[in-house]
Amino acid sequence: MNKHEWSNSLKSFVEARRCQNPILDRHNLSTEEEWQYQIIGGEFISWHRNHLGDILNQRMALRVMDFDPEPLIVFTSNMPGLVAAKEIIRQPSDNLVYLMHEEFEEWSQNNIVDEFVFHIHHWSYFRQIDEDLLRQAQENYPDVLEESYRIHVTGDLWGDRCGVQGEHLWSWNNEEMQLLEEAFSHIRF
Repeated sequence: MNKHEWSNSLKSFVEARRCQNPILDRHNLSTEEEWQYQIIGGEFISWHRNHLGDILNQRMALRVMDFDPEPLIVFTSNMPGLVAAKEIIRQPSDNLVYLMHEEFEEWSQNNIVDEFVFHIHHWSYFRQIDEDLLRQAQENYPDVLEESYRIHVTGDLWGDRCGVQGEHLWSWNNEEMQLLEEAFSHIRF
């Protein structure tokens, strides 16, 4: 499968999903989702301005890997992040697609993986805290109520063993989000 076929397949999938589950208007977000929108949107802008260029340069330096010089940027998130992406980049270029994180996982399971020759995957989304991180969060921040913890997952993957992921610990008090610890958990691929 070439880059054109690969990206068209993904874009067709995204188009079908958006017909079933359209991106919300910002005014339809809950208060907590509005905070997530701002956090994810800020992170995406920062990544695009400050990190994407470095990734592209590293890909060019690894010419032996035969990376495409103009890869498709696949941004995955939750709904507040998609709302932010839609507002930040109103007319996405041909080399950007954004979709729900679980949608990309589903599509990837049913399609040939390009081994990152054609694309860079960046993600930024909030998820429920798992038991291990909850235990660690309660040890480090015992004054925060269990139901208040939130995990913001960010990362990118652009080649075999070329990527990072950070899980940032936040608390939610029904009015605002507060960052408790950046890179509360992190891994390198």
